[in-house]
Amino acid sequence: MTIRARTPLFCQEALVKEVEKVTGDMRFLDPNGRTVPLRVFAQALPVPIFSADRQKIQDGAGDTIEYREDGPEEAVFQCPWCTVKIDSGEVPEINGNQEVKFGICFGIFNDDPQNQGHKELLNLIFRVYERFAVNPVLDKQYTCTGKFQWGLAEEDTHPYFFGALATSFTFLGFWREVEHG
Repeated sequence: MTIRARTPLFCQEALVKEVEKVTGDMRFLDPNGRTVPLRVFAQALPVPIFSADRQKIQDGAGDTIEYREDGPEEAVFQCPWCTVKIDSGEVPEINGNQEVKFGICFGIFNDDPQNQGHKELLNLIFRVYERFAVNPVLDKQYTCTGKFQWGLAEEDTHPYFFGALATSFTFLGFWREVEHG
């Protein structure tokens, strides 16, 4: 039986779970002064909601980012977070392997006056890099190409810090069906 489950979306879902796993023991400060784990989202941050509007959200509606009415209104400031974004893909030939490029973006909050939040970002970036450098296989069906590019935000946005890691995965494409008879 042919498995047709190898798609960019399924690869993204597997990568979200893997980033959650490899960063699961790490804790970060949030803007409210609490120490919390990294939240990982597929493709984009959820639309933030006001605390007062929370009752309008039905159970099971998915992840949300909640903020107080007196706090920052943009989801990007509701740190710590990670987004696993599908950037682009390529199928070089019919029935060839697909290659899908991903951007793994991080946002953290660190209000220490030393202004060294970049250290936490580098720890996140290299935790993910190390995972795939040591074992490039994801979910038994996607293979990291080994190409990595990373960067930190150039602007000084203290106490918010942002960085990203770009990489790609290859996996089997569709196979040509042969009619018998």
